[in-house]
Amino acid sequence: MRHATADAEAEAPGGRATVGRGRRGEIVRAAVTVLGRAGCADTSMKEIAHQAGVAPGLLHYYFSSKEELLVAAVGHLQEQMTATWTAAVAGCDEPLERLIAGLDAVAARFGQEPQLWRAGLDLSLLGLSDPAIRARCRELRGDIVQAIEVELRGALGRLPAYTLVPPRDLAGAVASGIDGMALAALVEERDPTAAFRALKVMLLSLVVAAHVTAGQEPPVARLANLLRPR
Repeated sequence: MRHATADAEAEAPGGRATVGRGRRGEIVRAAVTVLGRAGCADTSMKEIAHQAGVAPGLLHYYFSSKEELLVAAVGHLQEQMTATWTAAVAGCDEPLERLIAGLDAVAARFGQEPQLWRAGLDLSLLGLSDPAIRARCRELRGDIVQAIEVELRGALGRLPAYTLVPPRDLAGAVASGIDGMALAALVEERDPTAAFRALKVMLLSLVVAAHVTAGQEPPVARLANLLRPR
């Protein structure tokens, strides 16, 4: 019944303009859901249409090809990850707290929706042979790295840690660590909470080393507090 309604909307005068953005968004979200469940290789336009509750032919009005839809799916993942990080750090003023809050939010999001990470990792691998998808995945990674770098600069900006590791490189390593932990958790079918905690310990250890290098007393008590479950 919903398929018939969707066809009517597409055929009615002005109907496409009215439902266009909303319907397109539903299709993209359906694509991410199917990708997270089945992977790129086993995802078909027909299955995406079924997930979205629309007629298969309607997909080709909004997307000329499966590749175009997958590129849009990467964009949706980009929005989701950015929103997760932004919301997590919004209520924090202290840079280290912001960084830990962001990592905790990412870990929690993975626990709630691991299929988002499967979709993202699968699309990244597909991007190795598809320039359009690779370019979109590069944007996604760039946004994540930039968000992490902002917090690292705030946390280490007045300490001599930059002489050891440039903040952009460190942010890239953290982002790669997140991807690696997500992949390991998916392959091993386990909770990545302990791995995220280990990443936080490593980052806070760098803060300690930076203070020591600067001849300052590390704020050990405050750093230990950041590692407590929230």
